[in-house]
Amino acid sequence: MPGGKDIIEKIKRFYLFYGTNDYKLDERVSSLVKAVIPEGGEVFDLDRFEGRRCDVPALINSVSTPPVMSPLRIVLLSDTEKLPAGGQKMLGEFLDKIPEYSVLTMTAARADRRSALFKKLLALDKKQSFNYVDFTSSEAAKLVIDFAAKHGKKINLRVADMLVSIFGIDPYRLENEVEKLALYTGEGSEIEKKDLAFSAGFTKIETPYDLPDLIFSGQLPAALELTSRALMSGISEMQLLYILKNHLSRLCISYNSHDIKAVMREGRMPFYAAKLVMAQSKKIKPEAVFRGLSDIFRAEYSLKSARFKPDIVIESLVTKLFFEIAGNNNV
Repeated sequence: MPGGKDIIEKIKRFYLFYGTNDYKLDERVSSLVKAVIPEGGEVFDLDRFEGRRCDVPALINSVSTPPVMSPLRIVLLSDTEKLPAGGQKMLGEFLDKIPEYSVLTMTAARADRRSALFKKLLALDKKQSFNYVDFTSSEAAKLVIDFAAKHGKKINLRVADMLVSIFGIDPYRLENEVEKLALYTGEGSEIEKKDLAFSAGFTKIETPYDLPDLIFSGQLPAALELTSRALMSGISEMQLLYILKNHLSRLCISYNSHDIKAVMREGRMPFYAAKLVMAQSKKIKPEAVFRGLSDIFRAEYSLKSARFKPDIVIESLVTKLFFEIAGNNNV
């Protein structure tokens, strides 16, 4: 059911939701629609337009049409930044004329401050213009916990962070992976690390998340075995690079601060991860980590150029990181 009268009265005549976080943009638009339009009323009181192909007079006509079943009509304009200059000018002049019975909701990947329309939108009350950037690793891990809860499952923060480290911060990808894990665990009430490993085709408890620790603790054969199993199970080479790059980047952050709260904030990681990274940074010289990052960027270039077999590139990188770190320990 739509929100009550008090909620409807607080809704502005127009909004701008912009930024690179498509998931959050979709979520905000969906929450607005659910707050205003009753189930089944979308066909009458919800209209959608696309920036590049938008007929602005038609959009204005739609906004000017009273709702049929809902307290407010909602008109959605996506990719607002792709609206031609003439259309942006026309829309900007119309904003102050939107009737009380309609809401114009605009989304954009970026807000071009050279545009008069966006200048006007960004200069307005912060309650009408919202910027959504990509999720941090910590935020993505909390999303994983929420996704699991929707399937009636528990997942602790550490396992959620592992999932993010393996698959990245894309919430749509994470939601899909959690759904598969929920099915894999069956009647089990919790998604555990072993489920994350086994569902990816592994026969041991280790997951690709453990690769950096195996390398830096001097377990080269185990690291190479894990690398091979990861690639055979369908984990992409770029995912493995992401895991290694993310870990080394976190080590770099810990070198610049001895305050665990600062490391958590700058590295966008939970407490337990910051604690482990800080402990590890005391055993590894910074120059070894910097060289390791250079090696990762070279491996990434090799993979993108397709000059060498992916498995050879990754296994060579793991071996090189092992020898560089093993020869540059502080202890």
